[in-house]
Amino acid sequence: MTGATLPSALGRYEVLEELGRGATTVAYKARDPVLDRAVVVKALALPPDVSEKERAAFEARFLEEARRASLLSHPGLVATHDCGKDAATGALFVVQEHVSGTSLARVLVAGEPCPWAEALGLIASVGQALQQVHAAGLVHRDVRPSNILLLDSGAPKLADSGVARFETARLTLTSARRAFGAPLYTSPEQAVGENVDARADIFALGAVAYRLLTGHDAFAAENPQRILSRVIHDQPQPATSLVPGLPGGVDELLAKALAKSRKDRYAEANSFCDDIDDVLGGRPPRHARSAAGKVDTSRFLLTAGAEAVADTTATGTIRTRRRRMLRVVAGLVALGLVGGLELLRRELEAPDAASSGRPSVDPAGRGPSIGAAPEASDLPSLEEPKPLARLAFDFRHTLERGTLVVRVDGAKVVERRVTGAVKKSVLGIKFREGRLLQYVDLPPGRHEIAVEVRWGDDRRDDTIAGNFTAGATRQLSARVARIGKRLSLEWQ
Repeated sequence: MTGATLPSALGRYEVLEELGRGATTVAYKARDPVLDRAVVVKALALPPDVSEKERAAFEARFLEEARRASLLSHPGLVATHDCGKDAATGALFVVQEHVSGTSLARVLVAGEPCPWAEALGLIASVGQALQQVHAAGLVHRDVRPSNILLLDSGAPKLADSGVARFETARLTLTSARRAFGAPLYTSPEQAVGENVDARADIFALGAVAYRLLTGHDAFAAENPQRILSRVIHDQPQPATSLVPGLPGGVDELLAKALAKSRKDRYAEANSFCDDIDDVLGGRPPRHARSAAGKVDTSRFLLTAGAEAVADTTATGTIRTRRRRMLRVVAGLVALGLVGGLELLRRELEAPDAASSGRPSVDPAGRGPSIGAAPEASDLPSLEEPKPLARLAFDFRHTLERGTLVVRVDGAKVVERRVTGAVKKSVLGIKFREGRLLQYVDLPPGRHEIAVEVRWGDDRRDDTIAGNFTAGATRQLSARVARIGKRLSLEWQ
């Protein structure tokens, strides 16, 4: 493992060529003689100064996590087929599917951002795959552009979901912290040597998103030590200040993904994907907008009264009808809740300045006057909103590429490009499969779900209705059949 000599085999796998070399890992293209297919074998050699007890514990953990990774099945993940220990060299190895494509790192150009909608769509696809890794109780620990493979169709696949942790885990076995696989995509807790969980991967995915959207790395510096210092202490420049034209919600979702403290980050990759879908749909990100340190005023606006209430869609988008509500929000934030509610009451009772012919200030010209705290009976009702219900939309198809649109009660809540990966080829005919799992928050009650799928000159659509209970999730399965391309909807 330490030299450049190409082994003839690892386990039963015939080594064909070396693909890449890390600090303690080597990747080979190999042939599985039993199934007669190309695979990628990644071998790991532990440092020589590791004790036998540590070596045995590490090998047991390696093989157990590789086995768990082999159970993962998702079109956005490079599959893990096998694992073992080579009898000749003592090297641990895992066997993964051989993917035809190129890494995201190879197509990025320094200083050049990617089109923001395409960049966010790619990050959402990787996030959905990452959710599957976390659901299996695994942490990737090395999410970066070189581990995101782009298929010929353009669809991304996350590589090393069963391997990357082993490269970084060696740091717990040695005192020399010689290398981080990718310091630019290392979370603050990784940088200081703490134990990590799924939120470290979300931080890394946020750093990848920042790179795609701006063309710059969030924590770029002159050397690895300075990079890690910036990861721990510095906030990156807002993406919208670097790239004019980015949606405003981009800064919010990046700030939440790249939060220094784990508790301020997205708790799961699906929440990050939810916010990406909101930004792609022109809506404020539902999870990031109530981040720590910010006042979430949306529920006050929704209960304020008919004249000033905001329009809402099924996903909670708020568009204020009156400019004077901006003053209400400012009062809530700047003057505290009690004074802000008094300002809210006065604004709702006062006629429009445009119709009365007078400005909305007091006679002395000092601006809005707050005065003493109002009695409880004077305050508008601020009942807690009912918990939302959730639609889990599971779409499976056999298309090469297409567009999926989902509407709830006529309002568009999802519009995504979908692609299918080739699963097998028979007599030159390619058989593809693709899947998209999407979550949408809805008010409790009965809703009509309309699904439309478009590809080329073809189009399929269908509608189904269902009742939703507050705090509960209901799954809707949508399928496009291989023969006839019929669209079917079914509650699970």
